[in-house]
Amino acid sequence: MKTGIGKRVSEFAHGILFALLTILCASYSHTVLAEQLSFEKSSNDGELRFAYQWQMPNNQTASLSFNVDRHAFIRPFAKFRNYDRRRALRELNYRVNQYIQRQRWYGVQAFLSPRQEQLTIKARTARNEQLEKRYQQQLAKAQQFFTEQWQDYLSANAYRSLTLPPGETGIIPDAVAIAKQTQPLLSSLVVAIGNQLKDNSRRSYVNYVAHFVQAIPYDSLEDDLSSRGDGFTPPNHLLLNNRGDCDSKVSLTLALLRQIIPQAKMIVVYLPKHAIFGIQMARQPNDAKLSHDGTEFILLDVAGPAVSPAGQLSNDVQFLIDTQQYTVVPAN
Repeated sequence: MKTGIGKRVSEFAHGILFALLTILCASYSHTVLAEQLSFEKSSNDGELRFAYQWQMPNNQTASLSFNVDRHAFIRPFAKFRNYDRRRALRELNYRVNQYIQRQRWYGVQAFLSPRQEQLTIKARTARNEQLEKRYQQQLAKAQQFFTEQWQDYLSANAYRSLTLPPGETGIIPDAVAIAKQTQPLLSSLVVAIGNQLKDNSRRSYVNYVAHFVQAIPYDSLEDDLSSRGDGFTPPNHLLLNNRGDCDSKVSLTLALLRQIIPQAKMIVVYLPKHAIFGIQMARQPNDAKLSHDGTEFILLDVAGPAVSPAGQLSNDVQFLIDTQQYTVVPAN
């Protein structure tokens, strides 16, 4: 017989259908657009060289170049795949059934729906009360194993569960964890930025990084795969491909600023179909801000192609912040 526990497994798996699986980055109208004037990528003696020029808000041209070890830079997340519900459930179904077989349990089983959209853990029908009790114990342990394996699967594949108001829940790439893992790959880029700005203010560094990231061509996610939420690109591959969507650009921004300003608290702010960045720093008049866990964060939209300095948001994004249609993920 199917128990409440088995039903919850099915409902949880079915809940992955919600819109958060398709966090896309909406376009917002602005009058000033970031412009990447040139991008060059070359390979020589096992190194990759990146060279950029882009237009700054003051109409000056910014230039930046850095070198990385080709193999070390390309390898992390080279096979990164965005979350796929059916693939995840097939893997979890295999793990749970292998566990059940190792325990030599005959009173419980896990199986997928015909379209592999739901995973159900089910206790068999018992002939007597004693056997029913044993089957229910096996079911509870199988459910506990499923929960542990579910969290392990998300962590191992750099995914996270996210809930947005008014309660939609789904699975997305873990932009914070991915930023932390790719952070060491960007050390030469961080050095190049430091050589440009030298002894400058926290806000100057934040805006410089923001304009650099905003000028990288925006991935509009119009193809079929991307429109289903398969558009996230880890920071190293965003630089390799020279394009990315909003949460990919947030992850790159985080990976850079965590090295440049390690003492500052940072957050990722997820909105319906969008993601922005927040950092702890001195506030200026009219800065867009958000308070979280007793800390005030200045907000920054790095998606581009709009030129948006720290503290300036589009009216659409500001409305979502004002009406609390967001979820904050700490990034430290």
